Amino acid sequence: MPQPMPLRALLAEISALTLHVQQLSRMAGEASALIENSQRPAPIPPENRHVTDQDAEAERQAQSAELEAAILRIFDETFGPRTDTLERQMSMSLIGEIGPAAFVQKVLWGEEISDIALTIALERMLPALERLVEVHPRAFLRQANSVLGRFKSN
Repeated sequence: MPQPMPLRALLAEISALTLHVQQLSRMAGEASALIENSQRPAPIPPENRHVTDQDAEAERQAQSAELEAAILRIFDETFGPRTDTLERQMSMSLIGEIGPAAFVQKVLWGEEISDIALTIALERMLPALERLVEVHPRAFLRQANSVLGRFKSN
């Protein structure tokens, strides 16, 4: 059973996460300024696109299944093959609800108290989840690209 974190250590972790969020916010502002000051390329006409919406959806589903399998391997490597642990049951429920990419994002970069609690509970998995992001960057950049797209439209 994991040892409870001392209050000072928990406050230090929250403080570090807050600084990280502030830094990400600053970077988003800089990205927005860069987008505003740059020329946008002309959109690709639909008839020239090589990937259909069905192909893109199939690729997303395959990538999601691959991420979920990788997360299961990480659980097995980190906590062993037991599936009846509270951490694993809660995580699997959350993955089913929001998807594997959003789950990893919550664990690594979540800002809400529940996200921070999840991060603390799965602390031993963090290095493996960070490697997962490095191996599958497109899965995690999809959301960032949609946020940047909203900046462009404003």
